[in-house]
Amino acid sequence: SQIQDWNFKQEYQWNASAKNNVRFGINSIYHTITPGEIDAKNSPGLNSSALQKRYSLENSAFVSNTWKVNDRFQMTYGVRLSAFSILGGGDYFTLDENNKVTDTTSYKRGDIVKTYWNLEPRLAASFVINPISSIKASYVRNTQNMHLVSNSTSSTPTDKWIASTNIIKPEISDQVSIGYYRDLFERKWEFSFETYYKALQNQIDYKDGADVFANNDAIETELLFGKGRAYGAEFLLKKKAGKFTGWVSYTLSKTERKINGINNNEWYNARQDRTHEIALVGSYQISPKWTVSANWIFYTGEAVTFPTGKYQIDGQTVFLYTNRNDYRMPSYHRLDLGATLELKKKKRWSSELSFGIYNAYGRENAFAINFRENKDDRTKTEAVRYALFRFIPSISYNFKF
Repeated sequence: SQIQDWNFKQEYQWNASAKNNVRFGINSIYHTITPGEIDAKNSPGLNSSALQKRYSLENSAFVSNTWKVNDRFQMTYGVRLSAFSILGGGDYFTLDENNKVTDTTSYKRGDIVKTYWNLEPRLAASFVINPISSIKASYVRNTQNMHLVSNSTSSTPTDKWIASTNIIKPEISDQVSIGYYRDLFERKWEFSFETYYKALQNQIDYKDGADVFANNDAIETELLFGKGRAYGAEFLLKKKAGKFTGWVSYTLSKTERKINGINNNEWYNARQDRTHEIALVGSYQISPKWTVSANWIFYTGEAVTFPTGKYQIDGQTVFLYTNRNDYRMPSYHRLDLGATLELKKKKRWSSELSFGIYNAYGRENAFAINFRENKDDRTKTEAVRYALFRFIPSISYNFKF
């Protein structure tokens, strides 16, 4: 899957008054998407194919104002108008209620197939309780016309980028959040807590038994659409001053989908759902020239669909899948270490040498888990775990001028 973009953006700022700062501008992106190619030279069960490219033009105009009501209260409000035009240069389809193609329409390059218009309002407000603490709240609507469709039962690279079409509508999210922020220990430390809820429209997922290697251009026949939700809480404790700086953060979250035709029409975990996520980041300045750092992260494994049984058809084993994304990959964690040596620092030039070790303790995090029959006993099934990277040392030279 490939995306190629040509992007133009122009933004302006206007200080309308001492209390109002206005930002406005335009943005235009020309998208070319190659949904996928299959090279089946060494795979007799597959045919080589390339899905037709999709072209689209995404235009938007936006305006926002930051209004400083008084010394304690501030608001930022605005709106973005987007127009996503699906362009010709290929075939587009009409489906019946069973997701079967009933009609195909060919469009020439430059023809407009369909345009989706969306308004995206946003509002953020902050209130200073006292010199060391404040409350912030926000609402924002976002529209997404580039969609990543993931297969939760396969470890092979079957994820596909697709654009909105005459059938695939833009994904829309409405998010509200509220947070509390406080400085500690003479402003050397900072603590924050934020909670959020996001309602999602036009969510996309593969139908049960979908052919993720489908070599036809009507990928819509393999998809179903519904709604989603995401909610959670985030905590952050950060040290901002001194030779030793860093932070610890924790996120508790849930991301779910509900799509008719999947998981008995009940809510199920989205592929991106992570219950827990922890980050520990630290940096220590040993001397004016040397700084060392460490970064440890942990998060719950991705939600996946594993087989719950198997049966035989014409001597071939077929695995049985039930609830969508009802299992978890093993939890992910790793430690990264780094050291930076400042070489030169002048008014117009600075340079440094950086050393690093990615995954310092060699954790073999699971990239994929495949299931296969035992060669010696076909009644037994083996789960095979694959990992990509262990230790990765690095060295880099950086300069600024």
